[in-house]
Formats: sequence, structure tokens, C-alpha cells
Amino acid sequence: MKWKATFALLPLTAVTVACAQSSVVPPLPEATILVQQAILQQRFAESKEQDYVFREDFGSNKLNKDCTWAPKCPAPFGAPGVKGVTYTVVGGESRHFEVFWLNGIRVARVLPPCGNPAGRKLPACDWHGLTNSTQNIPISDSELAAENQRVENEVAEARALLAQGKVAGSPDDPPQILLSRMLELSTFSDPRRQIVEGRPTILLDFAWNPTSEPASANEALLRSFSGTVGIDEEDHTVQHVEGRFLADVNSSEGRINIRKGTRVTLTNVRVDNGIWLLSSVVAWGEARYLAFTMDGEVFIHAGNYRKFRATSRILPSSTEVPADSPPPTAPKPPPNALH
Repeated sequence: MKWKATFALLPLTAVTVACAQSSVVPPLPEATILVQQAILQQRFAESKEQDYVFREDFGSNKLNKDCTWAPKCPAPFGAPGVKGVTYTVVGGESRHFEVFWLNGIRVARVLPPCGNPAGRKLPACDWHGLTNSTQNIPISDSELAAENQRVENEVAEARALLAQGKVAGSPDDPPQILLSRMLELSTFSDPRRQIVEGRPTILLDFAWNPTSEPASANEALLRSFSGTVGIDEEDHTVQHVEGRFLADVNSSEGRINIRKGTRVTLTNVRVDNGIWLLSSVVAWGEARYLAFTMDGEVFIHAGNYRKFRATSRILPSSTEVPADSPPPTAPKPPPNALH
């Protein structure tokens, strides 16, 4: 009887061990190595944006003056712990673009407005779900011809600036900072795991690394910006960034001003194996950057990524780009590679 009892317990013991093993939470990856991997993978994704044509919709809402100070109003994207007065929209605008790269220059072709401004019957605006479906905004032959001429002039001006070693861009553009550079210029702490849309994501708190040297006025903005970055554990790339400005920013002889408390949330979407590109940016607060201004809420939604490389300013004159493999996993960096 004792022999039989021992034999019967063996399968139960195996099942118990298997269940225990399946419920074990894997250890968190070492933060320094994960960030180094994310920097390499992010550079790869940023270089591959040139292989895509996509839609980008920009909008801004001016809010009632009580909400001008970002901390006084709860952000629409749900900043935790932020409570304040109810906000009302007193004005706003929206613009729609078809974005592609032409001979190494990023081009944003303007699309006609959508919605129903001034009683005009126009296509409905599609602000959400742009990755899977985007409202096709029709453009007349005359509008297309005029826009193609504008694009041609813009590309020529950009080439001339690049030939002089200058940055090609519009003063109406919001600040552009590569996420790979943000990772390089920051310190990280408090790693933890969270499931985001079914994928394990490592969250890290970030802040400016005082030993870093910004290479531009844009990068210098990060000195006052801190928050949380989410890195996809499988693809080693940035899934989202949430942060706020902890101090007023006044630089470039008053041409750049950002009010303390202004919040920014950025989200990327997986468009291909190992490639995550912009899905949305939502900013809430007050800022002036050259000719670009924000007084309330600004949001950008991107999507409908199509893997084509434009060969002409007139789309869809384009050639399909063959699939690429992501870069190999980053090797373990030397000690003190990141602080």
C-alpha cells in the first residue's frame, strides 16, 4: 500500500511543479542593457520611416483661460492625479497631411479640410483608428496641381538649406526630438513590467542626465522634461512616453517658451517586425516654439502606414520597398555606458 501511494503521488508532484513553473514571473531585464538595446532599435525604426507613406492629422484647441495653466485642468488622456476646473474649447483648427520622403527630405503634402466648417459639405474627419482605416480625403485636380507645385518649391528650398549645412524645416513645426536621442540624454530608474495591449512592456522613469551635452536647442528642452518611458520587452523599442515640464523654459532669446506643468504623451504603433512608428502625440499646456504656439491642447494622430518609397512628388508614383530585418540584439554594453 505504501508503494502504491508513493507511485500515485508522482504524477501529482509533476503537475504541481509544472504549474509552479508556469506561474513564475520572469525577472526584469537589466535596465542599462534594455535602454542600450532600445537606442539601437529606435535608430533603426527612425531610419525606416523613409520607407513609408502615411497620414498625419494635426489639431489644436484653445481653451478657456482658467485652463491655460496645464496643472489646473485634467488632461483628456487621463493624467493620473490631475484634477481641476472643467475646461471648454473656445477655438481650434485642424490640418491633414500625406507624409512621405522624397530624396531624403521629409514632405508633408497638405490635404483639403474635412468636417463641416462654415456649412461646407466635406468628408468626415477620422481622428482615431488611423493605423487600420483612414478616411480618404478627395482632392481635385486643381488642388493637387497647386499642392504639388508647393511641394516642389519646398523640396528645392530644403535642398538649398541642406547644401549650406542648415536645418530644413518650417518655423510652424513643433519641436522635433528623436526618441533615440532622448534615451541617450536621460537617466533611468524604477523598472517595472506592465502589459500594454497584450504585450509585456517595461516602464522606466526618466530624467535629464546632468552629464549629457545637448546638440541643439530642441534637445536642451529635455533638461526640464521628465516622466515615464515604456519599452516593448520583445522588440526593445519605445512604445510610449509620458512626461511633463518641471520648470518654465525660456531660451533662444525668448523665441522658445514652455510653461511649467505642460504635459506631453507620445504613443508609437508596431507597423512591421521590430519597427514602431508614431501613432499619436497629445500635448496639454502653454508653449511657444518659434512660430508654433500652443494655448490649451495640441494633438497629432498618425497612421495608415503603407510601405512604399515615393519616386515622385505626385503620389502614388512609388515603388514597393522590400521587407527588412531588424538589427541584431544589442550586445551587453561596457560598465557605465549609461548612467
